Amino acid sequence: MKLAKITGAVAAVGVAMTILTAPAIAAPGENVIPAAAELGIQGEGVLPHQFQVQKTGYWCSAAAARIALTARGKYIEQSTLASFMKVTTNGLPNIKNLENALDHYTGSTYYQVKQWSTDAQLLTKLKADVVYNANRGHAVVINVIRLNGRNYSGGHYATIVGYRAGGNEFAVSDPAYSGGGLAWLSASNVSSGIKLRRYVA
Repeated sequence: MKLAKITGAVAAVGVAMTILTAPAIAAPGENVIPAAAELGIQGEGVLPHQFQVQKTGYWCSAAAARIALTARGKYIEQSTLASFMKVTTNGLPNIKNLENALDHYTGSTYYQVKQWSTDAQLLTKLKADVVYNANRGHAVVINVIRLNGRNYSGGHYATIVGYRAGGNEFAVSDPAYSGGGLAWLSASNVSSGIKLRRYVA
């Protein structure tokens, strides 16, 4: 597969990224990472995807799923995803609903909810899954109670869209950040905040 490689790191929200593809035009309120001719990365980098902030305070799961789907070239409205996943004002009732949405809108049975029994196992498996999936054009959706210095006591969803340093750092697209952009976070930092040691990959 073609390498979609980052030549400039994102240091702050709203800073443009350079990828070896043609530029795209962002709609208001959206940060577009241009689509590549072929999906997937090899080695390290960031998947082509489109960021969109969550449109309600309880649609983080729908927004995170949407980011993951855009990495596959699928652009589904958050409202459609929220309805399909049966999201309420209390949030996503079951993480399995997110897995089902990703499979449904990609026409596949690729995605799985993965849950691990220890923190050490979670870190090892998450790193392996992020690398494996990103190299095949798939993002990983995480359910967290803590991410990038913010606490989410009731749980929150965000999307891992790439990696570097051999999988020791993740590119995280968080729909709670209204400005868009990516945060590069250590794998251990992300893993330590994952709720119930589970994610969708």
